[in-house]
Amino acid sequence: MRDQLQELRELGPAGTAFRVAWELRLRSGLARHDPTPAPDPAPAIAWRERLPWAHPTDVAAALEGSLPKTARRDLAAVADRATRGVIRCFSRWDGDYGDPFDWHRNPVSGERWNPSLHWSEVLRDAPRVGDVKLAWEAARFPQAYHLARAATFDAPMRDACWTAFDAQVRGFLAASPFPLGIHWFSNQEATIRLHAWLFALSVFAGLGCDTASLAAEVSRNAAVVAGHTLRELPYAQRAVYNNHLVAEAFGLWTIAWMRPELPDATEWSATGRRILDDEAAKQFYGDGAYLNLSHTYHRVVVQDYLLAARFARADGAATMPAPWARALERSLDFLVAHQDPATGALPNHGANDGSLPRVLSTCAYEDFRPALQALSLAVRGERLYEPGPWDEEAAWLLGPRALEAPLRAPGRRSVSFAETGYHVLRSATDEGAFAAFRCGSMRDRFGQMDMLHVDAWWGGANVLADGGTYLYNAEHRWHDHFLRSESHNTVTVDGREQMLHFRRFKFLYWTRARLLRFGRDGDGTVAVGEHDGFARHPGGCVHRRSVRLFDDGVLVVVDRVRGEGTHTARLHWLGGAMPFTADADRGAMVLHAPKGDVRVAVYDRFGASRAGTVVCGRDDPPRGWIARSYAVKEPAPSLAVEGTADGDIVFVTVAGPADLAVAVDGATWTLRTARSTRRAALLEDVAP
Repeated sequence: MRDQLQELRELGPAGTAFRVAWELRLRSGLARHDPTPAPDPAPAIAWRERLPWAHPTDVAAALEGSLPKTARRDLAAVADRATRGVIRCFSRWDGDYGDPFDWHRNPVSGERWNPSLHWSEVLRDAPRVGDVKLAWEAARFPQAYHLARAATFDAPMRDACWTAFDAQVRGFLAASPFPLGIHWFSNQEATIRLHAWLFALSVFAGLGCDTASLAAEVSRNAAVVAGHTLRELPYAQRAVYNNHLVAEAFGLWTIAWMRPELPDATEWSATGRRILDDEAAKQFYGDGAYLNLSHTYHRVVVQDYLLAARFARADGAATMPAPWARALERSLDFLVAHQDPATGALPNHGANDGSLPRVLSTCAYEDFRPALQALSLAVRGERLYEPGPWDEEAAWLLGPRALEAPLRAPGRRSVSFAETGYHVLRSATDEGAFAAFRCGSMRDRFGQMDMLHVDAWWGGANVLADGGTYLYNAEHRWHDHFLRSESHNTVTVDGREQMLHFRRFKFLYWTRARLLRFGRDGDGTVAVGEHDGFARHPGGCVHRRSVRLFDDGVLVVVDRVRGEGTHTARLHWLGGAMPFTADADRGAMVLHAPKGDVRVAVYDRFGASRAGTVVCGRDDPPRGWIARSYAVKEPAPSLAVEGTADGDIVFVTVAGPADLAVAVDGATWTLRTARSTRRAALLEDVAP
C-alpha cells in the first residue's frame, strides 16, 4: 500500500486520472469504437520530388574511396537475404520471417500474433508469443535501408532489391489493415516504418525504378497513420514522453508535409512542429544529456531531429529551427566526450535495445561515428573524423558536398556533466584510457538502477562494462537482472535495490545523488560522489564512491557504505565479453583484453585481499551476462565481493596492468607497475 501511494504521489492527480482513464478505455473495449478512415481513392504523390535524401549515384561516387569492398560485400549479402525474408535484426542477428513474409511472426519463438485482433487487445497474447519487439523489428523495415543502399553500391542488384522491397511493403499493408494487429499498437513504430519506406522510395526512384504505384499505397497508409497518431498522442505525452513522443510528433509533421491537401493536415503540422520544438528544450538537458539516460536512445532522437531538419529544408526553411540546433549542439559535445577514439563506441549505458532505426552506414551498431559525423556537419559545418565508412550517413542526409567541410578532430579530456550526473575521467597522456562515472539525481522516470556505476576503457576495449538491456518483454528474471543494481558496477546493501522496480518500466523512490568533487589531482583525475538510494531502509545507509584514474591508466575505485547497525554490502564488477582468468580467493579477475591483460582486484581498508566469487554466464539466478544488442546476450566475467560490518564497510578496487602490485603503509597506498609507481592516501577520498 505504501508503494502504491508513492506511485500516486509521483504521478500526481492529473497523471493518475489520465492513467485510469486510459486503462478503462482499453480494457472496456471503448477503443474499438474509434472511427475508421474513409477510403482515399487518389492519394497525392507529389512529395516524391521533394524527398530530402541525396541522389544515390552522387552518394556512391562520393564514397568510392572510403567504403571498403568487404563492407559492400557484407551489405549485399544482408540485402540478398532480405529478399528471401531473412532480416538483419537490431543491427546484429538475422531473423527468419518466412518466404512469403509473415508480418506477425516472432522469429525466435516461432509463434504468431493474432492478426485479427483489434490493436488495443492484441498484446494480451504476449505470454504465448513472446516479446513483441521481435515482430516489430522487421516491420520497422531496416531491410529498406539494406536493399536500397545495396542497389546503390552494386548496380546489378537493383531489380531484385526493388522487387523485394515493393512486394514486402504491399504484403505488409495487406496483412495489417487498420485497426487490426500488433503494428497499429505503437505509432512510434509506424513513423519509423514510414521514414524507411520514404528513404527507399527516394533511392529507387533515383536509380530509375518506377515507384509511382507503390508511392500511392504509402501515401494512402500515411494518412491513416496520422489520424491514428493524433488520436492516441495523449498517451505518448503523458506516459512515454521521450523518443516515442518525438517520433510520433515527427510522424504527424512528415505526413502533413506529404499530404498538405488533406483537411486535417494543418492540425497535424502544427501539432507535430509544436511538440518537436517543445521537446527539444525538455528532453535534451542543459548539459547535453538525454532524458532516457541512454546513449543509444540519444542517438535515435538525434537522428530524428536531423532528418526533420532536412524535411524542413526541403520545404524551404533556410536554417534549422533554433531550439533543435541548440539541443543538437549540446548533444554533440556530450556524446563525443564519452566516445572511445579507437572504435567510435560509447559505454553501453542505459536502455540499449538495438535501436538504430535508420541504418545508413556499414559501421558496427556500437560505432557512433556515422551519427556524430553527420551531427557535427549539420550544426557546426565541421568533420570530426578523417574520411571513412562513417561518412555514408552524412552523405545521404546532407549531400556529398558536406563531406568537403574542414576537419576539426575532437579534443578529448576529463569533463563533468554535473546537471545530469555524467562524468568522464580521461588520462592526460592516453585519451583511450578513460572511465565513465554515473553520479546524479534521477530527474525523470526513465533510466536504470545504476547509480555510481563505473565503465572503464583501455586500448579500445570496454574492460569494465554495463550489461545493457537484452529483453524487455520476455521472462521477468532477465529483464529484472539487466535493469537492476546487482548487475551494474556498483554496490548493493542488504540485498536491496537503489530504487523500487515497481512495474516493468517504472521505478519508485527516485535516487538522489551528489557529486562532491571532480578535477585533476596530481597525476590523475578524481571524482567523488554519493547517493541515498538505501537511506529509506533501516539503518539509513549512504553509499559514497571515489573514482581515481591515473594518467598511466591505473584505475582505483574506493567505496564506503555507512549507516547505523550491522549491514552487508555487495560490490560487483562486470567485465567485457572477453577471455578471463578468475582469482576468486583474492577477490580478483584478470581480463585478457586485445592489447594486454587487465587485473581487477578488491581489497579491504587495510590492503588485504577480499575473497569473492567470479561467475560467467550463469542462468539461474542470472549473473555474468552482457547484451550489446537486443535479444542477444554473451557470457561475461562477473566479480562480486561482500562485506558485513557494524559500521562502515569499505572496498578498494584497483584495476590496471596484470603486473600491478599493491602495498599499504598506514594511510598510504602504493601502486606499482613496470612503468610507474603511485602513492596516495586513497581512503581520504571517501572520508565521512
